[in-house]
Amino acid sequence: MFKNIFFICLFSLGSISAFSQEEGVFWEIYGADSTAPSYLFGTIHLICQEDFVINEKIADKLAMSDYLVLEIDMDDPQLQVSMQQNLYNKEGQKITDFLSEEAYLTIHTYIKERTGMDMDMLKEMRPMVLMSLLYNNLLECETMSLEMELMALANTENKEILGLETVEEQMSFFDLIPLSNQYESFYAYIKDIEKGQAEFRKLINAYKEEKITDLLQMVAESPEYKDYQDEFLYERNQKWMKPMTQIMENGTAFFAVGAGHLAGPKGLINLLKSQGFTVRRIEM
Repeated sequence: MFKNIFFICLFSLGSISAFSQEEGVFWEIYGADSTAPSYLFGTIHLICQEDFVINEKIADKLAMSDYLVLEIDMDDPQLQVSMQQNLYNKEGQKITDFLSEEAYLTIHTYIKERTGMDMDMLKEMRPMVLMSLLYNNLLECETMSLEMELMALANTENKEILGLETVEEQMSFFDLIPLSNQYESFYAYIKDIEKGQAEFRKLINAYKEEKITDLLQMVAESPEYKDYQDEFLYERNQKWMKPMTQIMENGTAFFAVGAGHLAGPKGLINLLKSQGFTVRRIEM
């Protein structure tokens, strides 16, 4: 749900232009002593149903793996409890503490018309949770989750599902951004929904064409996150290296994380190579 804020963990334009990156969202990983590869698949957390395809190669490689590894363990029975505990601002702050009455009324009207929900009941919700209410409108379609479909495939074959971090860890990154900035960004999307729709269409097209450097460049232009690249991307990628390596030591893994984590000098592809792994693109 609220974890699926599209590709916020990305690079600045300057760091992208200085680094040559092979395109592609699906990769195989070989360690020095590996007899069988593990896999790295870059996802887009939500996508239109008509654009939704689990490629046969993806299904085959998942079937060959011992583990499906996501950003968080979405099969954890305690996941819903953790999500519920993180729906609201920790200190009870309200959206009306940060926006004008006029801005709040605009949001109230839009949410009511598009979702039927009453914003007066949602004032203390975290901005990224409120943002999740807009996904269908931003994408102009019914949405589906690649992670959920991968989980369904994994469950049919009794694969163990693991996570690289917890809900609490993911949410802590948003605490770095002032709530005023987050609510103002939410209002900006409401105020100019057509601009948001155009941006999301470009994002999805780039993903479908496997242009991961284009994805980086588009999202790097977002003013909300440009000052938090280390925390949202670099540090998370680096932290993931230890559990990824440990999991691969115990079996074959199919890693599925947001495609924005793959590219760049501190992206997962390059970090794996720097630790001695051979990483090769799988053509879709």
